[in-house]
Amino acid sequence: MNAPSLILFATVALVAAPAAVAGECKKIHAEMVEIAATEGCNPPHTSCFLGEIDGNHGLRGTTHFKADGIGGRPTTSPDFLPYSGPFEYHTATGSLFMRETGITDPKVVTAYQQVVDATGEYSGYTGHLFVNGHKLGSGVISTRITGRLCRPD
Repeated sequence: MNAPSLILFATVALVAAPAAVAGECKKIHAEMVEIAATEGCNPPHTSCFLGEIDGNHGLRGTTHFKADGIGGRPTTSPDFLPYSGPFEYHTATGSLFMRETGITDPKVVTAYQQVVDATGEYSGYTGHLFVNGHKLGSGVISTRITGRLCRPD
């Protein structure tokens, strides 16, 4: 490739490439599988949920969750249990630290997560995710994740 062609190619590639824009929000879609664990939990926890996530926009890696609050079961829906706790996503380029609040029963889980802190590529990000899925037995939970993550302004 000659020099003028190379310059034209580089210019077209730069114009066509999406730029990282401050304040830009990205729609997130991911699949996650978690398992109840008694080893590998963050200290000092002796039990937690460890998982793997596979999503768009680089949201691929591992997860950690440990409830720090559990509510009372509603008398009209005694199988359901409200809960809340810190949820962590760890990727090759950074981590997202969320607050998860949800409800679960013996078969399903649904939750809302909001970004409370982040490191690496995710520093300064804001946003929220929705988690919905099924308990498959033996402590395994399979969920779909949707939501938005936004770059800092």
